[in-house]
Amino acid sequence: MVDPALLNWTIDHIMRVLMVLIRVGPLLFLMPVFGARGVPAQVRILMSLTIALVIAPVAPITVADLPITPPGFAIFAAREVALAAILALFTRFIFAAVEIAGQIVGIQMGMMIAGVMDPQFGTQVSLVGMLWNIAAILIFLAIDGHHIFLAAMIQSYHWVGPGQLGLIGQLTYEAMMNGALQMFVLAVMIMAPAMAVLFFSHIGMGIIAKVVPQIPVLIVGMPLNIALGLLFAGLSMGYLAPLLIARFEMLGRLLPRIVAGLG
Repeated sequence: MVDPALLNWTIDHIMRVLMVLIRVGPLLFLMPVFGARGVPAQVRILMSLTIALVIAPVAPITVADLPITPPGFAIFAAREVALAAILALFTRFIFAAVEIAGQIVGIQMGMMIAGVMDPQFGTQVSLVGMLWNIAAILIFLAIDGHHIFLAAMIQSYHWVGPGQLGLIGQLTYEAMMNGALQMFVLAVMIMAPAMAVLFFSHIGMGIIAKVVPQIPVLIVGMPLNIALGLLFAGLSMGYLAPLLIARFEMLGRLLPRIVAGLG
């Protein structure tokens, strides 16, 4: 015969894992790298369950916080998913900035026809964008960027209890707008060297076309722009790493403040 105390403890633990899983699962599916389309859904589900099993014993939650009515549970789940989406959004800003920079440089190089599929977002990007995107992923994993999410997830329970996320206030809205603004600023910082060289290359080709009309500028200019773009895109890797590391470290300080603001 099963001990009633053991049965109650088992049911209580399962419900706690379920409450954590509702918040951890959407975050893992929405966050960069692990939430990429190339990662099988079975792997993400297993990772979500594993993380929920680890966090559930230490998270300050009780089974009484879980609604028992279907409408209440739907609202509870919607609030948890919204919190996970807000946390994942700010990291996606950094990876989106890298992709925007690569797209613009690829257009100026004339290589948008030779696009490749981005495994994270499932969209077509330029070769330069893919190069920088892979570098951003490797940097993110090298500095244990995924630990930032786990730390923010654990701290979130101290500020925002299960299902207690209220309406998004003005501070959260301003933080999202500022994050979008910084996304474009970061994109400009990443693509600045290659764009500057390509800009002067186009000016030089225009001057040559006027001074020496016999030179086929279109035939000469395209391989020259591709060579200069690839050269300076590779040279940009030297300062891309510290730039992204600084942004990821800033994100680690920003996410707990965002969660505190939501609470």
